[in-house]
Parts: sequence; structure tokens; C-alpha cells
Amino acid sequence: MARACRQAYTEHGAELVASAAEIFGRADMIIKVKEPQPCEYPLLRQGQIVFTYFIGADRGLTEDILKSGATAVAYETLSDSRGRLPLLTP
Repeated sequence: MARACRQAYTEHGAELVASAAEIFGRADMIIKVKEPQPCEYPLLRQGQIVFTYFIGADRGLTEDILKSGATAVAYETLSDSRGRLPLLTP
């Protein structure tokens, strides 16, 4: 990542770390756009919240989320007071 980008992130309070394993190990909530990838399944843990799209999630991901004890929140299932799915609206 370019030095200017790093500096901009850190000036606004971000902490950059070296690996996904470090993020998953330290964070109580993981916010992603894409569903967890197979290399991330073992990083999920009890008490962690994973907030992301799970569209197209397969059985393996579902089973690994359940085994991990993490709480999974799928963007595509969140509805507003009118029953609409605003996170699926372009």
C-alpha cells in the first residue's frame, strides 16, 4: 500500500496489521463485503460477529460458521420496517 494511503488511514484512527489471522484473532466483529473464504474458516471463533454477504454460501461455510461459534449476520437478510431488503437495492 502506498505510503500516502497508509498515512491517511492511520491519521483517521485505523490500525494496519500484517495478516488476516491477526485481524480475526483480535477483532470482536469482522465486517466484510464478500463471504468468508475457506482460508478464513479456521480463523472464526466463539463470540465473534461476522457481518457480511453470505449470498452463494455453501454447505461447508455454513457448517464451519456453526462449528466456530461465531455469530453470522448476512447483509442480504436484513430488512427495514417495510419488509424491504435495502442492502440488496442498488
